[in-house]
Amino acid sequence: MTEETFVRELERRADDVHGVPLSFHTVRGRAHRIRRRRRAAAAVGVAAAVAAVVMVPAALTGGGSDKAPEPAPVPTDTPGASVLHDGVVTLPDGQTVPLDVDNADVSQLVVLTDGRIVLAMMQPSPIRVYAPDGTLEARYPAQSNAITASAQDDAVAWVAKDFTVRVLSSGVAEPAELPGIPMPGESPGSIDAVIDAEHLLVGDWNTTTGELTPQGYEELTTGEPFRVSDVSPDGELWAVQYADDADPQFGCSGLYDPDPAQMVARGCGTANLRFSPDGQHLFGLAGDNNMWGIGATYDLDLQEVGRYESAGNGDVLSRAAWADATHLLVARTNWKTSRWSLERVGLAWGDAAVVVPEEPGRNPEIVQEFLLSE
Repeated sequence: MTEETFVRELERRADDVHGVPLSFHTVRGRAHRIRRRRRAAAAVGVAAAVAAVVMVPAALTGGGSDKAPEPAPVPTDTPGASVLHDGVVTLPDGQTVPLDVDNADVSQLVVLTDGRIVLAMMQPSPIRVYAPDGTLEARYPAQSNAITASAQDDAVAWVAKDFTVRVLSSGVAEPAELPGIPMPGESPGSIDAVIDAEHLLVGDWNTTTGELTPQGYEELTTGEPFRVSDVSPDGELWAVQYADDADPQFGCSGLYDPDPAQMVARGCGTANLRFSPDGQHLFGLAGDNNMWGIGATYDLDLQEVGRYESAGNGDVLSRAAWADATHLLVARTNWKTSRWSLERVGLAWGDAAVVVPEEPGRNPEIVQEFLLSE
């Protein structure tokens, strides 16, 4: 696509956004001062498309830098995924934030409701926190490049270098310290879900074993072993994964109600269930080698609503995340050709809308060219 053609298409999309002024020159000047022209065009395409489709608001030792400034009160409470692509984060409302990072160096992305951007970096596994304008505020050492956010994106947690758990809350400058996760030997343990800043579900990377609070660790009594993949926005349901002979490769999924302590729905055929922003649907992905050949959406009875399966021609999913309560953002790639695109699909995995057209990229086994927020 030539730049002239791109500008015309951008102007057409911007006209459809009903008052969101996203001209090519305005966005390029605001968000891509340090990026090349090609990168600017790609990011603006994401911004225009995301803004057009998300129209209804709903919702290195133990310490860090010398002193982090108080975060600016720039709320980003529009529900849905943010996208890191070519050094720019595009927020759900279409705003863009430049970051001086390469996707190859980033494993996870979280955008807190106060506008701060939290990244888990590949090497040497530090956690980075950026201000809402993209300025680097702090670095925190970590045992692994893994972060876990709450359903409301108002808290994000990780295991620090000293094996304690750190929780950074929206509107709070520095992370709070929680006790470590009990593990044999010198292992960090996993943070499987963040219910809120003071209640975390933790485990051994295979099973969710307990709840971590500022007071300490308490074992869970669940009746059967499973690992929590997500918690509903209201905290009343846990999406879980458990071993089952019905699917020896991926196991099976369930919805667990912690109040009566029982499984209320079960299903097989996918994994890694994540709740929609309104808590009424879930999606799951199954695959390997950092790619997914199966994607599916479900209702709260875990009855399938829609499904994607790779046709076997190299086309797979790199990542997916909720764009809003009834749509997904899907990063698609082909592991044979290393070409990438970003799409928006409905619950039935139909009516796909192209957000970023297909373009060349890097090996999807090791790089996420479109990194979607957790």
